[in-house]
Amino acid sequence: MTKVIVRVEVEDVEQWKRGFVTHAELFLKQAVTLVYWGIGEENKLAACFETTDIDAFMEVMASPDTAEAMADDGIIEESVEVYVADTIFDPNS
Repeated sequence: MTKVIVRVEVEDVEQWKRGFVTHAELFLKQAVTLVYWGIGEENKLAACFETTDIDAFMEVMASPDTAEAMADDGIIEESVEVYVADTIFDPNS
């Protein structure tokens, strides 16, 4: 299972939360199985997506549908940062 972290700044956190949970169809196209998120200071947040198909995830992430959904949710476009977690460290080993 690949994890993808997306960091953004939003215009309004409550608006983002209301909109984010309406995008299940997009997330399913991305083969997303679970999403975690945390909200920081100054309307900044990060979401960690678990996906079974990183190629599908990235294709949908770059789609006009995703751009429209992000704009509707109040995400500031130039703030979007995407990280694919491709390294694992196990402190128990």
